[in-house]
Amino acid sequence: TMINKKQEWNTNKEHGFPRAKIDNFLDDETCLKLYDECLSAPKGGWTIFTRAGSRMEEFNDLIHCPTAHRITYDLMYSGEMIYDLEQMTGITGLLPDPHLVGAGFSIMRNGAELGPHYDFNWNDRLRLHRKLTGILYLTPDWKDEWGGENITWTSNPELDDSAEIVESIVPKFNRFIISENLNKSPVHSVGKVNHPNNIEGRTCIRFFYYISTSDIDRENPPHRSIYKTNEYDHHKLHEEDWDGNLVGEIKK
Repeated sequence: TMINKKQEWNTNKEHGFPRAKIDNFLDDETCLKLYDECLSAPKGGWTIFTRAGSRMEEFNDLIHCPTAHRITYDLMYSGEMIYDLEQMTGITGLLPDPHLVGAGFSIMRNGAELGPHYDFNWNDRLRLHRKLTGILYLTPDWKDEWGGENITWTSNPELDDSAEIVESIVPKFNRFIISENLNKSPVHSVGKVNHPNNIEGRTCIRFFYYISTSDIDRENPPHRSIYKTNEYDHHKLHEEDWDGNLVGEIKK
């Protein structure tokens, strides 16, 4: 699915806003389980983010949420997913954050919004730069008129009267969006949430990916493991018994 979105990613990148949107990202049953876990996550694990009139509740202690834990670590942060992301974006060396700094579940309730901003770019726990932001929306049957759109701007409209909306994405159930973090961009906001009283809130789960900008240490250049002798051999174990077919392939 990711690789199929490569053209969309590249087209948006040409306009300065590398981003892809994927609807029906997971099967609905799994997405509903994530929604239920978000709402039932232990209250003691939640924090409230407030800044410049913005408000959002956040939860990242996923050990208490088996489906979210599985989806995060077995799927979204797996080597296979990172490979697909690298193929789609053309960015190599991506790394997940196992500590979920700033990631995990979030809820925005009635009246909440996020003002125009660009995201944090440095994870002090990992000592790495943030490169990709992924968001999977979880609230079933979300209606356009309930707000909560993810709005991308050409610049900060609070500082630049000429700022224009590039795109406004409704937080539709099981919709996944992923975007690249650039230098002081993209500026984005979340429209004010205005849902019926029987709806818990605008819910999502977020996944952040990082990249190192480190250079090779000239005083300690890259090398293989050092032994008494530098003789080196590396081959497949039991190679003489291998028929050349991968697991699951039709035999030649």
